Amino acid sequence: MAAPWLGWEAPGLVLRGLAWLGQEFAADWAAQDLRAALFQLLLLWLGLSLLGIHLAWRLHGGCVSRLCCRPGTSRTEPPELG
Repeated sequence: MAAPWLGWEAPGLVLRGLAWLGQEFAADWAAQDLRAALFQLLLLWLGLSLLGIHLAWRLHGGCVSRLCCRPGTSRTEPPELG
């Protein structure tokens, strides 16, 4: 007999698990206890950090890319910065 997670039951099990996880997440979010407040703060910090990394890469990504890899050269040592 095949394992149940390999048959047609797998999508249903995954969807039920995700629905349960979403309900738990929504209940914790609405509870406004210390754990939910810390989670919201950490989620905000993560979002701001990712936004900062994205903006920094948009501003300085080309310069960093030119410093790290130069197409068409076979040198293995890093380029000079002067």
